[in-house]
Amino acid sequence: MGLLSKILGGSGSDIKLDKIVKTVVDTVAEAAKNGAAAQSATAGTPARPAPDRREPEEASGPSGFSWGPVMPNEENQFNFNGSYIEYFKSVFGEAFPEYDIGTERPKNSKATVFTFRKGGQTALIVELLNSSSEARKLRRTCAEQGIPYLRYYYDHEGWWNTKAYVIERTRKALKF
Repeated sequence: MGLLSKILGGSGSDIKLDKIVKTVVDTVAEAAKNGAAAQSATAGTPARPAPDRREPEEASGPSGFSWGPVMPNEENQFNFNGSYIEYFKSVFGEAFPEYDIGTERPKNSKATVFTFRKGGQTALIVELLNSSSEARKLRRTCAEQGIPYLRYYYDHEGWWNTKAYVIERTRKALKF
């Protein structure tokens, strides 16, 4: 007798597929029943979003203006309906309409660079970087040329880049 016959429970088989399937189905049904009972026991408890890397089950430690273990109840790059690049474009465009703001992705780089210009002059360079990036070239170049420079990390744990934070920090850099 072949292996397939044994698995399918043919005559002389030691393996009974129908018993295995019944055991699995019974186990799943029992787990579903227990889950429903647990859910009805907490029916009066307010719903809480499932924890993820941005909102731990239990907040630990203090929170600041735009950082901390719990996502602020304010528009930020993680609750924005779009990518982090679209988020920053939206915030910059809305808060600083008097500037011509260009966006580019430098060759061989994962960074995104926003250039704020007014009256033909570069007023600010903003670089969006991965938190593990060690890039310093653009920052050095800006310092050498006397151009204000900011960087925002788009993936740093607990750093939310809330709209108010991004606007305030960018506004301060533009008044340099």
